[in-house]
Amino acid sequence: MRRVLARIKNFWQKLSLQGKIAGLVSLLVTATVVALTFLSIQRERANFQSELLEQANLLLDATSLTLRDSLYTLQIDELKDAARVISRNPDITSFIVYDQEGRVMVDASQSGFIFSRDADPLGLRLLGLEQDEAYSEWQTDQLLVGRAVMLGNHPIGAVAAGLSTMPLDQKIRTITFQGIFLGLITLSIGGALTFLLASQITTPLSQLAEVAGRMANGNFSVRVAETSKDEIGQLAHAFNEMATGLQEREWLKDMFGRFVSQEVVEAIRDGQVILEGEHRVVSVLFCDIREFTDFSERHTPQEVVALLNEFLPLVVHAAQKHGGMVNKFGGDSTLIIYGAPHEVQDNAFKAVLTALEIRQSVQELNLRLSDMGEFLRVGVGINTGMALAGAVGPMERQEYTVVGNTVNLAARIDGLNKQFPEHDILISTWTREALGEHEKFFNMISLGSVLIRGRNEPLEIWSVSGTS
Repeated sequence: MRRVLARIKNFWQKLSLQGKIAGLVSLLVTATVVALTFLSIQRERANFQSELLEQANLLLDATSLTLRDSLYTLQIDELKDAARVISRNPDITSFIVYDQEGRVMVDASQSGFIFSRDADPLGLRLLGLEQDEAYSEWQTDQLLVGRAVMLGNHPIGAVAAGLSTMPLDQKIRTITFQGIFLGLITLSIGGALTFLLASQITTPLSQLAEVAGRMANGNFSVRVAETSKDEIGQLAHAFNEMATGLQEREWLKDMFGRFVSQEVVEAIRDGQVILEGEHRVVSVLFCDIREFTDFSERHTPQEVVALLNEFLPLVVHAAQKHGGMVNKFGGDSTLIIYGAPHEVQDNAFKAVLTALEIRQSVQELNLRLSDMGEFLRVGVGINTGMALAGAVGPMERQEYTVVGNTVNLAARIDGLNKQFPEHDILISTWTREALGEHEKFFNMISLGSVLIRGRNEPLEIWSVSGTS
């Protein structure tokens, strides 16, 4: 039983909405027709039985009066004649006359109207009835009725008759046939109307689901057709308004993401950014193109922009790969932050990995640029320390960034690439210390203590030549 129920449930769940609507309506129509047919049959059965019982009582009254004298005087021939006349009625299936001992005197159903010598159980039962009391029994294809024939207060015999129930069976067959015919007609018309109604519901919903799927894949320009003013049409209109809002929101998100780091967008949305400012330990990476000013003077603005559009995506990809936030572009230079707005584990290590990946990507880019006789040199400077992270600027236009000596020193270290042209990735001694156990992964060369503008004391600078 459970398996059957499970299969029915599984089938129902897989069935389309149109199939469910058509199935439920068909089931309702069928159940209604069956119920009406059943009630009609029961009503006809009750009416027929009432009418047949009434006819049976009239028949018993008439035969009792007719046969009383013949039964009292035992006029067998008269009893046979009366039985023969009564049995000619096609609705009478049997007619029996009993004497006062309960023996069959005349049986119209028997050939020759045989007289019985033994008491019949039915005859004895009829003789035991009170005056005006009748016996009735519904049998297959007939109603059997009987009554004692009284003379005064004493029974002198009894009569029993069977009345055919074939008309009832015929009526029931007719009603059943009519019910089936009506059910088929109703199902046909109702099925067509239900299919039409279900189509008007499911077709827009299917289109809605299809459009929603396309929107889930990023296509916010699609719309559904508004073909009616009913609830389905209202749903389509509301869906189109939602799609328009999502399209506008996606456009704003795209524009916002182009001018504001995606990491900042997500952090602001999740409430993880303290716009008023907070101190964070960060690694700051500056990178820029060496001799970019000379390159710009030798090329048209379009060529300069084309080169930047090839170079900057390499930097962004490397930064995002290792959890860095591209904070701002300054012409050919880029500021990348590790540790704000999100915490980044081993941020110094990931900053150095980013620098190495930028070097590798630039080398691949130079292979393509060599055909045009161009060659890029990129310098990277990294520093690690405490910085203030937050939103700066007027309320009308703010920018999330990091400020402080840590950031300034990273920019100064990046500028040292001009002083050490044979080295392209320079890090501070604090970044080297922040590497911890990851220091062994890199080949580093000390460039000694260097006096940096803005600092009173020299700072040891290290060059990263590659991985060990």
